[in-house]
Amino acid sequence: MGSIPNFREISAAARILLICPDCGQENSELADKLRAMSMYYCEGDDCDYIFDLAPGRRTDFGKGFVDACKRFYAAFYTMRGQRARS
Repeated sequence: MGSIPNFREISAAARILLICPDCGQENSELADKLRAMSMYYCEGDDCDYIFDLAPGRRTDFGKGFVDACKRFYAAFYTMRGQRARS
């Protein structure tokens, strides 16, 4: 995913040109609209590139969920092992 430095400081009426590094498509959008988005999908044909407009701002729910599952299963198997030995 690409990153756009300091675009939040640009005037609301300015048009931002996002050039896709995968397909070369030129995506033009108003700065005000981009400010409200956390990611922007390339509009090129058959392109699935995503511009990351908010790097570091959002948490990774998937990673947090996986870590919680690992802790749960580790605790579960620890308790199960203690019962089997008793």
